[in-house]
Amino acid sequence: MITEVRIFDLESFVTLFDSVNPTKVSVTDSHQAIKFAIENGENRSDHVVINPISIGVDLLLTGDIAHRYSIIKQLYDEHTLVGIQTRVRTYQPMLLESLTHDEDPAKVDAIELKLKFIEWKTIEPEYNKKSPKSTKKPKQTSTVNRGNIKSKKSTRAGKNEK
Repeated sequence: MITEVRIFDLESFVTLFDSVNPTKVSVTDSHQAIKFAIENGENRSDHVVINPISIGVDLLLTGDIAHRYSIIKQLYDEHTLVGIQTRVRTYQPMLLESLTHDEDPAKVDAIELKLKFIEWKTIEPEYNKKSPKSTKKPKQTSTVNRGNIKSKKSTRAGKNEK
């Protein structure tokens, strides 16, 4: 069973651009091995950086071009996260990173759109709530009020006055 390529809203799972079918979809899933030189001049690797997935979608807009383009442009302007279902996998959340269109005078009732989506990875901050009593070294308890400390006046010799 061949599944059609669909772009859908993540909140409601409603298919966006029902009447638009992509003419081409290119998915790039890559990672990069970090290389470093050692003393004898050889390169070694011990770490991999996983790049975000990017998807290029080529569309042909027909019919009410201005209205359909405005919907896609709104998706781009509002940074709306979407899901993309391809024949082999569903990718989500994805952000529309770039929007390019070509207007050919020979195609009066159609424009070609090139959309580039990038995987959206949200960073979740981690907080460690420790009480000052639970730290082993009292000097490491808090730096909250460090900006309120008044400096001591120094003498010309660089020593503090008492």
